[in-house]
Amino acid sequence: MLRIRAHQRYAVRREAVILRGTCRVGTGLLVEISQEGCRIGCVMPAAAMPDRIENGEVLVIAPEGAEPFEARVRWSGNGTLGFRLVQAFHHHELDRLIRTCRGEFDAPEARDYGT
Repeated sequence: MLRIRAHQRYAVRREAVILRGTCRVGTGLLVEISQEGCRIGCVMPAAAMPDRIENGEVLVIAPEGAEPFEARVRWSGNGTLGFRLVQAFHHHELDRLIRTCRGEFDAPEARDYGT
């Protein structure tokens, strides 16, 4: 089945913390991002959080080394969560997040040149 999507998806790989307000509800691996959504795999619930993550709730996604953003849970299954962003990324924000999640700013050389 061919599925047409409104926005291109980009493969990334970055550890992320999932928050409900300021409380950590889990961690996972940000594996896909688009202008209006994202997917997190390998989700591990926080031991101190008895509440489940529910479809429709708004959570904060905090990728390592990047600005956190709010997103609404669209679906979940097999340790994976799909989100729709509360506010779509501007193109420059999406580009920066993709580059961060792909590790472009992790190398010492990248920091030395101020990129």
